[in-house]
Amino acid sequence: MEVANPEVCKDMPHLEKYFQDIVDRGGEGLILRDPQSPLQAGRSPGYLKHKVTLLYFLKKSSLI
Repeated sequence: MEVANPEVCKDMPHLEKYFQDIVDRGGEGLILRDPQSPLQAGRSPGYLKHKVTLLYFLKKSSLI
């Protein structure tokens, strides 16, 4: 497991490219954090997981 350096999301194309780079290197996904949310350990409403799904792979492979 590797902890990534924080990356500020500039826009949707930036997020999509960053996510694809993570997936291409074998990563499972990203954790998105609301910059207005305080840092805290554990679960928080200010965090959102953005992960690969089967539907994502099917779309990328043009199977659907």
